[in-house]
Amino acid sequence: MRRIVLAALSLLLAGCGAPEPVDPQVRQELTARVDAVKAAALANDRVGAEAALAELHREIADAQAQGKLSPGHARTILAAAERVAEDVRTIPPPGPPAPVIVTVTQDPPAVEQPAEQDAKNREKAREELRKQREEVRKQQEGRGNNGKNDD
Repeated sequence: MRRIVLAALSLLLAGCGAPEPVDPQVRQELTARVDAVKAAALANDRVGAEAALAELHREIADAQAQGKLSPGHARTILAAAERVAEDVRTIPPPGPPAPVIVTVTQDPPAVEQPAEQDAKNREKAREELRKQREEVRKQQEGRGNNGKNDD
C-alpha cells in the first residue's frame, strides 16, 4: 500500500491529474522531499520518514505562501501525504537505546601529577648525591689526608 500511495504522490507532483501545472522548481523540491519519504519508508525508518513528511509539509506551505502552488493542488498533495503518513505510522517505532553501564569506585586511586613526580625525583636524586659526597668526605678523613694527595 505504501508504494501505491508514494507512486500516486509522485504522479501528482509530475502534474498528472493536477488541476493546474506546478512550478518546475517547486515540483523539483517537492519531488526531492517525496523521495526522502520514500527512501525512509522503504528502509522501515519510521523516525526518518516522519521527519521527511514534516519537511514535505513545510515545503508545501512555503510554496503555497509564495503563490507557486495553488490551494487545490496543495490539498491534493497533502491528502496523499497523509495517506503515506498513515502507512508510516504502521512501522514499529525504534526500540530503546542500549543501556550504558558505568562502574564507580568509592575512592579512586590518587594520581600524581607529572610535575609533582618530577620534583620528587629531583629531590631524591639530590639527597642521594649529598649522601655520596658525605661518604667520600668521610673516607678521605679516615685516611688522614683531608682530601690531599701524598704525591
